[in-house]
Amino acid sequence: MAEKLDIILFGVTGFTGKHALYYLHKFAVAKGRNLTWGVAGRNETKIKTIMTDLEQKTGDANVSKVPIIISDLSDVQSIQNMASRAKLIINCCGPYRFFGETVVKACVEAGTHHVDVSGEPYFMEKMQLDYNKMAEEKGVYIVSACGLDSIPCDMGAVFLQKKFEGTLNSIETYLKTGSDETSASGPAVNYGTWESAVHGVGNARDLRPLRTKLYSKRLPKMQPPLHTNKMPFASPIGNGWAVIFPGADRAVMMRTQRHLYEHKKQRPVQIQTYFLVKKFWHLAVITFFGAIFSILSQFQWGRNLLLKYPSLFSAGFFSTEEPSEEIINKSWFSITLIGKGWKEKLAGPEDQYKDPPNRGIMAEVKGTNPGYGATCICLVLAGIVILTEASKMPGKGGVLPPGAAFHDTSLIEQLNENDVTFEIIKEYDISD
Repeated sequence: MAEKLDIILFGVTGFTGKHALYYLHKFAVAKGRNLTWGVAGRNETKIKTIMTDLEQKTGDANVSKVPIIISDLSDVQSIQNMASRAKLIINCCGPYRFFGETVVKACVEAGTHHVDVSGEPYFMEKMQLDYNKMAEEKGVYIVSACGLDSIPCDMGAVFLQKKFEGTLNSIETYLKTGSDETSASGPAVNYGTWESAVHGVGNARDLRPLRTKLYSKRLPKMQPPLHTNKMPFASPIGNGWAVIFPGADRAVMMRTQRHLYEHKKQRPVQIQTYFLVKKFWHLAVITFFGAIFSILSQFQWGRNLLLKYPSLFSAGFFSTEEPSEEIINKSWFSITLIGKGWKEKLAGPEDQYKDPPNRGIMAEVKGTNPGYGATCICLVLAGIVILTEASKMPGKGGVLPPGAAFHDTSLIEQLNENDVTFEIIKEYDISD
C-alpha cells in the first residue's frame, strides 16, 4: 500500500471546500512544512476543474500532481478507502447531522484524525457519545466546530483564562459582523449553513435526552450565577443592542469547560453568548424573521418551506445561489469577550468565593471573511496542529471541542500570524 498522505480535503467541490483548498495549499508548505495532501469528492470532472483553477491562481505547476480520491457518501466503501489513505481528513461535507457520521466512523476505524466546520450541537455531542471511547483507544482526535463556529469563541475563552491572573467566574461574548461598503447584492452565506440551521433548530428537542446520556454528572454550580439577558438590551460595549446568540458557540464552550474541569481540575467558567445589532429597526426585522423561522422549523412542512425559499425567510441573507466573492471578501467579524472573576485563587475547582467578583478582563477576536476566509484558516490550521503538535494534544485521543483539543498548542499563535487575531483589550478592577 502507498504511504499515507498527511491530509485529504473531502468535499473540495463545495463552497466551503473550495475556499479551504486555497489555505491547505498555502499552509501545507508554510513555516518549513512539507505536508503531503490530496483532495476527495464524488465528481472527478468538477474536482479537476477546481484544481486547474487553483493552479492558475497560484502559478504552482505541482497542483496537477495532487492526488484525487473519488469518494461518495452514498458508497461507504469509498469513504472507508479515503479514510485509510490519510493521517487526517478535513471534512467539508454538511449538513453533518445527515452526512457526518459516515466519515467520522470511517476515520475512527482507520485510525485517522478528523476535523470539520460543523456548528450542529446534536451531531457533535452524538459523535462524542458514540465514538469518544473508540477514538481514545485508536489514538484519534475528532474535532468539530473548527470554523467561525466555534474556534474564535472557544479558543477566545481559553485565551482569556490563560491571561487572567486570578480565577474567572464568567465570560460573556458579543459577536459583531459587518461588511465594508459595496454595491454588490446577493446572499452573504452559503445555503448549506441555512440547511444546517433549519434542521438544528427544528430538532433541538433531541438534545436533552442525548445530553442526559452523555453527561452523567452535572457541573458544580458556581457562585455568583451568571445572569442571562433573555430580552434585547443595550450593548455593554456600545454600538447598538445585544441579543442571545442562537448558534453553537455556548454549547461548544461549555463542553470545553467540562473537559478542563474533569481533566485539568480547572474551575468551570459560566458562559453566555450574544450578538450585536447596530440599529433598533434591524433588531425588529431580525426578531420578526427569527420568530417565523422558529415556528416553521418545528414542523416538517415548515422546514420544507424554509429550505425551499431561503431568501424569502431570511430577508435575502441566505439563498440557493452561492455568495459572490466580492461580498464575502469585504465582510468581517469581531467577538468581544468580557470576563469577570477574582484576583485571588482558591485551592480547589469547586471552592466558592464569599465576595463578589473584583477583577475584569476584556479581549477581542477578529478577522475578515468570517464564513469562508477566517473559517477556513481556522479549519486548516486546526488539522495541521493535530499532525504537527502531537505531544501537546490532550490524552491519547477522543472526540473533543476545539478549546479542549488545542488548549496547550500553538493554534492561537498561528491564527494571530494569519489574520485571525486574539488580543487583550484591557484589565480592570470591579468596584462594589
